[in-house]
Amino acid sequence: MSENYSDFASEIKDGLTPFAELVPFDTVKAPPFPIRRLPDAIGAMVTALSEATQTPPEMSGILALGILATAYQSRFDVEITPDWTEPLCLYVTAVAPPGERKSAVLSALTKPLYEYEAEQRELDAGALEQNRTERAILEGQLQAAKQAAVKEPSKAQHALDLAAELADFQDLHERRWLVDDSTPEKLVEMMERQDGCLTVCSAEGGVFDAMSGRYEKSLNLDIYLKAHAGDPVIVDRIGRRSNYIENPRLTMALTIQPEVLNGLMRNSTFRGRGLCGRFLFAICNSKVGHRNVSPPSIPYNVREEYRAFIRRALSGQGKGTIRLSADADEVRRAYQEYVEGLLGREWESMRDWGGKLVGAMVRIAALLHCAQSIGDPTETEISVTTISAAVDIAEVLGAHAAMAYEIMGADPDIADAQYILKRINGMDSINRTELYKLCRGRFKLSAAMDAPISILIDRGYIRELKQDIGYRGRAQIIYEVNPQL
Repeated sequence: MSENYSDFASEIKDGLTPFAELVPFDTVKAPPFPIRRLPDAIGAMVTALSEATQTPPEMSGILALGILATAYQSRFDVEITPDWTEPLCLYVTAVAPPGERKSAVLSALTKPLYEYEAEQRELDAGALEQNRTERAILEGQLQAAKQAAVKEPSKAQHALDLAAELADFQDLHERRWLVDDSTPEKLVEMMERQDGCLTVCSAEGGVFDAMSGRYEKSLNLDIYLKAHAGDPVIVDRIGRRSNYIENPRLTMALTIQPEVLNGLMRNSTFRGRGLCGRFLFAICNSKVGHRNVSPPSIPYNVREEYRAFIRRALSGQGKGTIRLSADADEVRRAYQEYVEGLLGREWESMRDWGGKLVGAMVRIAALLHCAQSIGDPTETEISVTTISAAVDIAEVLGAHAAMAYEIMGADPDIADAQYILKRINGMDSINRTELYKLCRGRFKLSAAMDAPISILIDRGYIRELKQDIGYRGRAQIIYEVNPQL
């Protein structure tokens, strides 16, 4: 047999095992979002909006969960056990390349919220102005009383009474549900003014720049970590008043590009402090290149029913804790056991995310329960049907998260496979010894390449050949690179 690889390959060409089907690392084949599990008005809007904008339904589907959280997070939480309660806020993000009409989708879903905000500002304008005037008068009276007390100490009590009254004065603020881009410090102030509750809604993903310290040049994640969990936020700063939010609830509804997703995972602090694990991802299947250039518009009745639903949800008055029925809790426990098994196997590289999935699933179940309830949601328990719908959504989100973590390089074997692929780019073939020399800066031992090489073989990038000759007569392993590259 020839010692030349080309001759060797041609001699055995007919007997070669064919390459596996080429599965690029950046090719997304995400499972469809279970739109049928959403409330009727939301599901109909998601379907119609996806068709009208020619965008993948998982984009509007995941963002719709953020809209539900925005509507109910200020009024309800959900009790899983007496020691385990979850707020109803969610961090959701749709991941899609440029040109995928992310802004159009987000704008259509949030339009009824912005309209409701504007109406509330107009309705509250008189009360807000009166409130500001009352404060200004009280401050003026206190200043005059202080000056009078300096001249006549007998008038000190009046000044003290005014000071106490001013300390107890309740400021009114414009009602806000949504905010686009702000520093963490400004976000804390805005949340405090909104009784601790707000939603960051952005089609650009600039919020991650703000987290990284774009303005303050220092990483500040506390508000994003604590407000997702509902933990108290206390901020003390020199020269500025302190902020205290006893029960913060922050939702984020974002659309980002894959490169932003990559940056999210590359930031060791984001990953190490658990920020990545708090996000629910939808990796969107692109429709670019085969979009309908004359799609139907969103039907009037669908748009109006969605608008009416949002207004009812935002204007509701009930508050309290939602609970699971006994049967629903059985479903929760079974799903939790299933997820626990995944954390030790397939999801080992994304334990930070998987460890929060059950809590997120129950939050979604509670949101669905709120949306489907007639009257006060706390007066009935979450049913088996509702929590089963939430499990279906969570299952799809788990598959999307696995893809997101793969894109972000969270799995070290995937990252190593991509590294090897870059090193052999442009080659027809390479033997095992030369490959190790080429990648020795990354792998201390040749055996460390086994797992990533298996991934490349399984994905059809390379195939393995063995030549019966080689150094000192031993068999030599050769990797042939798929010519499709």
